Amino acid sequence: MLSQIKEALSNLENKKLKEKYMQIIITMFEKGYFPGLENIPVAKSSVSNIDGENGLLTFRGYPIQELANNCSYEDVCFLLLKGDLPIPQEKKELKKQLLASKGIDSKIKETIISMNDNLHPMYMLSSSVLQLQSNDPKCFDLDQYTVNLNRAIQLIAKLPTIMGVYQTQNPEFAQGKTFDSFAQYILYCFNQELAAKPKWVNILDKLLILHGDHTMNNSTFSVRAVGSSKASIYASISSAINSLSGPLHGGANEKVIKMLTEIGAPENVESYIQEQLKAGEKIMGLGHRVYRTYDPRALYLKEEILPQIFAEDSPEVNSKLENLYNTAQKMEEIALNKFADKKIFPNIDFWSGLVLRAMKIEPKYFTTIFALGRIMGWCAHWVENLEVKNKIFRPNQLYDGFNTRHVLRDQLK
Repeated sequence: MLSQIKEALSNLENKKLKEKYMQIIITMFEKGYFPGLENIPVAKSSVSNIDGENGLLTFRGYPIQELANNCSYEDVCFLLLKGDLPIPQEKKELKKQLLASKGIDSKIKETIISMNDNLHPMYMLSSSVLQLQSNDPKCFDLDQYTVNLNRAIQLIAKLPTIMGVYQTQNPEFAQGKTFDSFAQYILYCFNQELAAKPKWVNILDKLLILHGDHTMNNSTFSVRAVGSSKASIYASISSAINSLSGPLHGGANEKVIKMLTEIGAPENVESYIQEQLKAGEKIMGLGHRVYRTYDPRALYLKEEILPQIFAEDSPEVNSKLENLYNTAQKMEEIALNKFADKKIFPNIDFWSGLVLRAMKIEPKYFTTIFALGRIMGWCAHWVENLEVKNKIFRPNQLYDGFNTRHVLRDQLK
């Protein structure tokens, strides 16, 4: 049968597609199923694309580096949701709509403030998103594209406010304030001092863009899977936030900073790597399921963002932060020497935590920043999934349990 399948695939002119299908078929023959659905197409989408061999990530066809260099949060939000970059008037209107929609109900604010400090901020965020549904009784009316789009924009606008209320424990923390951009408002929710400095607003703007979307990752799959049941946008996005919280997904940037702190200094990196390899443990921030070269988002942070932060005249950089950066640079150097031939390179989580620490943001909030960027992509996928012929996600399984057996009454006595 395998030879017949190979013959059928020989008619495919696309070499990469042919290799991809062949690998899927081989996996099916070897294992009988697809662990983690690796490489299995589950949807058609025009939101973003990855060329893992060449390290290329595009949003609606635009390379991520060009978007980070030339665009704002509003530009990329419009692009992901509506399919193309906005003209100046459209950008102005979207910024106005985002800033006008950022308010949340006072009762929800009270609930946010009352949440236990021991609850990780990602779970606070996911539960708060679900609460927003209480003020949207028509959220299950999903048949109109424009209504779905506006609902997505309003939800995007409210996520920073949830974080700002929780961070400050003040329901009116931004009362009477005006903002030049949505990125400035997001930074204000975490660091009011830096939000007044254009350099840092610009850096956060670029960081959010880099996180905007990343094809069918685990959290985006969650959005589309939950949304396929015609659940509300709040349930869909809440599930994505919970997915992103995991250390194998968005939570990795928090783990990277913890790792660099534990290493302590550049001279300790070599021994740390050896110990991790000997113990068979994962080194956080290295490697990616899709990229077989340097993650383009990580490369942008390394080459464009971090040099701005760690310039000689930067007042925000103290000796502790400088040491973390030097330790990360040493780890990258050793990792590239050891693992580049195995196509293992630093990913975005390896460098993003350093950017956030420079903004004086605590590690437990790192993944929430990730979510404030990724919400653009999640919502774009949610809207897109409603526009195609929706079919509820219902994958199959291979049963690996007992054959049919029966209850014996005597054994229950």
